[in-house]
Amino acid sequence: AVKLTGAYTVDNATDDQEVVFGQALADADGNAQAIPVKVRGVCVFEYTGATAPTVDGVKGVLASDTDGKVVAPTSGNGVGRNLKVDTGAKKVHVLL
Repeated sequence: AVKLTGAYTVDNATDDQEVVFGQALADADGNAQAIPVKVRGVCVFEYTGATAPTVDGVKGVLASDTDGKVVAPTSGNGVGRNLKVDTGAKKVHVLL
């Protein structure tokens, strides 16, 4: 999971409950490198937290304070719509 930090700039270093912009589809070795980012469609994210994201047709996710991962929102609906939660693998499928 990445957040938008500027014009065409993303970062996976997130704070808890920040808005998720998309999913990085490649690794970067440093700053100022072009990488593909999925901003629409189904993204599969690892999630953290004691409470798994909810699949109810309304709720989505927000960024976790663990870089690159997401968390269930503590209030509101978050971003996107959760489609599937795999609690064994701690992954959530989100339609952004």
